Amino acid sequence: MGEVSHDALNPKALSSAGEVPFWLIQGEGFLVEQCLKRVVVALLPDGMRDAGCDVVEGDADLRGALEQAATFSLFSSSKVVVIRDSHIFYTKKGENKELFKIAKAHEDGKMPLAARRLAQLLSKLKLGFKHMSMPKGQDKIKVLSEDGQVPKWLSEVSGWAEANGVTIPEAMDDQSVMDRALKAGLPSGHHLVVTTDTIDKRKALYKSFKALGTVVDCSAPKGDRKADKEQKARLVQGAVGQVLAQFGKRMEPRALAYLSEMTGFDLRVITGDVERLCSYVGARPEITLDDARKLAKKTKQDPIYELTGAISERNGRKALACVRNLTANETHPLQILAALVNQVRRLLLARSFLSTPEASRVGNLRDYRSFQNSGVEAVKASDEARLEQAALAQEVLGGSKKKSDLVIHKGGSPYPTFLLLQNASRFSMDELKNIYGLLAECDRTMKSSPEDPGLLLDRILLRLCGGA
Repeated sequence: MGEVSHDALNPKALSSAGEVPFWLIQGEGFLVEQCLKRVVVALLPDGMRDAGCDVVEGDADLRGALEQAATFSLFSSSKVVVIRDSHIFYTKKGENKELFKIAKAHEDGKMPLAARRLAQLLSKLKLGFKHMSMPKGQDKIKVLSEDGQVPKWLSEVSGWAEANGVTIPEAMDDQSVMDRALKAGLPSGHHLVVTTDTIDKRKALYKSFKALGTVVDCSAPKGDRKADKEQKARLVQGAVGQVLAQFGKRMEPRALAYLSEMTGFDLRVITGDVERLCSYVGARPEITLDDARKLAKKTKQDPIYELTGAISERNGRKALACVRNLTANETHPLQILAALVNQVRRLLLARSFLSTPEASRVGNLRDYRSFQNSGVEAVKASDEARLEQAALAQEVLGGSKKKSDLVIHKGGSPYPTFLLLQNASRFSMDELKNIYGLLAECDRTMKSSPEDPGLLLDRILLRLCGGA
């Protein structure tokens, strides 16, 4: 009992799984699902898996799931109850994730699941389905929505839930209920498995899981340090390797690098892309870079690039939605402002380059392959010349300047540089200088005024976007 990393959850580690009554599997979704399968296989023999395993989606019927786990089975001494995708560790700032998951269930045509998730959320908000057609309820939902609007699916899901007798759970502290269940124990041979994407190690509930059961850590690094990038690369290679082995295929390293560049670190997306590529190439044993380019779609979303893109489109609503997404993930307004200032400085640098004769080698910024072949070299040459000028200035005037502030291409993949130049091409130098001045004014006001920083940020975004 205790905590174990997902990559240490091998057959040897699971040989004594039957002795562990409680399992908490937390972290990155793809890794969580893999570990869940391994745990259930270890807990139940082949012939018992269908009859002995019950899966409950979310916490809408938490008490029922816990009672089920604690009730003796009529058919066997072994039973596994899985509470999948639990929100039990979520704080109020995590409720926007619940809203997203309701929308996803509705989009996938899983109306019963969407209704149960909505019931679970309304329990926390102390609302009923009837409130979803009233300003009181809609206003609370708007606060959680990324764009500050009432979701289009809300009326349909709440109406379906009422018509089909879905009940809203009694408002209660789910963590305390779960903690009491852990301490009460389970009958011999019974197991409770909880999966979640979020935990709080400071909570008593986490400590109870760790003391009375096993916590499987499937978390992935979120930083951009070298060690973080290397670990992410290993996780991607491992996940992709499993898919390739299943289909009996191999993949060019360049193709995998391209997929990673297009999707970012999203194991579900990249393994889905690899599965589609395996089918696409048919009998061919190898997936090439050309195959990946033809089939893969770019899904990586950088919040700062999204925000910059919204400003370049003069789309105030989208810009505000991006900021709400960042603040929902506990990013402070000053951090958002600092990131935006840094991005605008880079846009100024890129726009300055686009005004030079050397920019003719970049082309029309619509063809990434052409940019890879020749455009990025023009950018690198411009960066080198700028660094030389800065070095001469330092000799004459003294002082120093960070090299990262003077280069457009920071190394690695050319794709971020390609996006930066595309965004810069949408602005004039005068516009960017004006935006930079507005951001400086916002920074001064935010640090010296008692006004709400979030409102200040909203106001400056609307000014930047021309009130759109």
